[in-house]
Amino acid sequence: MGVNHHGQSTLLGCALMKNEDIQSFKWLFECWLRCMGWKAPKDILTDQCASMQRAIEMCMPTIIHRWCIWYIMKKISNKLNSYKRHEEIEQEMSHVVWNSFIKDAFDRN
Repeated sequence: MGVNHHGQSTLLGCALMKNEDIQSFKWLFECWLRCMGWKAPKDILTDQCASMQRAIEMCMPTIIHRWCIWYIMKKISNKLNSYKRHEEIEQEMSHVVWNSFIKDAFDRN
């Protein structure tokens, strides 16, 4: 996804991958970069796929790589399930993440 000159989200590419290994992602990103005139984006959002992360580092070493917040929040339940008050903790974390619109507010909470 990208953002056009009207501030609208725009699909910049998609792929169906048979293999999700480093070489496959490297090939994909090289093809994509070629189509984009070898101009890498400033940043990229992905899930936490280690193979994809390594391929991004190889193909676009200056890019800022961020993890998708939706994916992180989705995994919180599994990570906190063993705590007694996990539902309360999840709700509080969700509130902080989705309702803190400036960095200082996030840090305070």
